[in-house]
Amino acid sequence: MYLEVEKNYSLNTLTSYTFDLKLYGEFLTANNRSLDLDEHTSSSVRRFVQDLVINHSIKPRTIQRRISCLKSFSKYCLKENYMKSDFTAGIQAPKADKNLPKYMTLQELQKLFAYLEQDP
Repeated sequence: MYLEVEKNYSLNTLTSYTFDLKLYGEFLTANNRSLDLDEHTSSSVRRFVQDLVINHSIKPRTIQRRISCLKSFSKYCLKENYMKSDFTAGIQAPKADKNLPKYMTLQELQKLFAYLEQDP
């Protein structure tokens, strides 16, 4: 509700964040780590990210979203006093892959100019 009402996040983001939090919880459980909020550390988050990269070949943009999700969750938990310290402190998201712009070829430019020079 906090993300939907106060932060005005889209339904897509809310759905993705729900999935990301479940995935993080499953990772903690599978690795015998506590689900107690005060026992979460930045080390756990780093291992989670490492697992995503090594074992699941997750793209940088997805990792960015998952880290963003955990940061939002941590910030909310701190605000509501559900925990004492930020377990995402010091965690930085990787740089996203940037697509290079596509340029027109010389022939495409010539075609465009020829079209624009025509009388209507």
